[in-house]
Amino acid sequence: MKKVLVLLTTGAVLSGCAAQLSDADRDLLNKAVESGRSGSQTLQAAESAAVRAEQAAAQSESSAKEAEASASQAASQAGQAQQNALKAEKAFEMKIKK
Repeated sequence: MKKVLVLLTTGAVLSGCAAQLSDADRDLLNKAVESGRSGSQTLQAAESAAVRAEQAAAQSESSAKEAEASASQAASQAGQAQQNALKAEKAFEMKIKK
């Protein structure tokens, strides 16, 4: 980013001196300045995309943790249901024996 800023500043300074440059040199200078602007815009777009990707990753991680907690709770409830079923089975057997 600093390199682009230096390039743009240099380009601006040199454009003030453009009257002394040949047409070919002026064209090259203009292309360099435009290239610097384009590179800066591309860098900004890439940084923005990286921020969005980072936010999506954080959200995915949060969702994964929630899913893991839900799965753990479901497993615990299934274990409790199994224990209750065993108790009910024993109670039924005891009732039959009487």
